[in-house]
Formats: sequence, structure tokens, C-alpha cells
Amino acid sequence: MAAPGANGIVKYAHLIRTRKYVAVISMDNRGGSYFSVTGWSTFIDRKEATPQWIGKNLMKALRTSKDLFMEWGKYPLPQDKIDAERKKSGPLYMEFWGRVREKYGFKDWREAQTKSALVFAEWECEQTDQVHLAASKGRGTSHSAWYSNENHGKVFHASISASDQEFGAVALQALDACQPNYA
Repeated sequence: MAAPGANGIVKYAHLIRTRKYVAVISMDNRGGSYFSVTGWSTFIDRKEATPQWIGKNLMKALRTSKDLFMEWGKYPLPQDKIDAERKKSGPLYMEFWGRVREKYGFKDWREAQTKSALVFAEWECEQTDQVHLAASKGRGTSHSAWYSNENHGKVFHASISASDQEFGAVALQALDACQPNYA
């Protein structure tokens, strides 16, 4: 594994599908992948989530993701800056999931996130135009990557320059390859 920043800026996003909605969430890299303070995050009724909508919003989430390893220019990351980001990110995270909870009638923000399929999107934007879309394995209330001997047919690639429709179609293939929590 390369050291943080060794391959340049890395941008992250999550694509989530439940029986009720589809969400696209921009994630910032700050010693892990966290809800973005300034990135694009949105959701829509599952029935209305077309490949074009998914492609457009997932690409926007990736483009607005921040790589704070590169932005702050040092490793390890300064704890005071991590703490400041956490103070901004936490309330935004809760507000986003509160809106999902309210719209779809979930008991709380945790329930709004469970029973879902999740795709991890990663883009080394200075190295390639190819976005790495990895289907996840549901683990109760969370998601994980597949073991390397299990991930055949679980990893997809799409060009950030593709049309919204084309990018969304590949993202849907990745969603379909997930082992969701609701199965």
C-alpha cells in the first residue's frame, strides 16, 4: 500500500441503495473516509433514481470530495485540523441522515442507513480518469470490502468523462453486485 498522497489526490464517494431511496455521499479523506464538509451529497426515491441521475450525482460527489492529506501537506495529519473537521462534519452528517429519516419515516438515523447496498467509489484524479467502483458486502449494520479471493465480478471501472447515463449504468452494475444488508 502506498503512503498517503503517494499517487496524488484521491477522491471518495459512497453510493447507497435501499428499498426506499438511493443516496450519493461525498466523502473527504482525512485519515479515513468521512462525510464531506463541502462536498455534494443527495438522495432520491429509489423509483426515481435513473442511471442518468446516479451518474450525474456520483460524479459531482467525487469531484467535490477533498483529499486533506494533500491539502494540508503533511503526514501524519495535524490533530487540531482533524478535530476541527470532525466538529464541522458530524452535524452535517446528522442533518443529512435526519432528512432521510424524516422523508422515509425511519425510526432514527441509524435505521435510515441500515438494510442497504453500498458501493465504494474511489478516484485517483491526478493519475487516471478511471473511477474504481467496488461493490460491498453487507455486515449487519455496516459494509466491508470483499476479501481479495472473493472480489471477482465485484469491482467496476468507469471514466469520469463518460456521460451521466454511461457512468450511472456502471454504478448500477456495482450496486447489483453488492451483498446488501436487506437480502
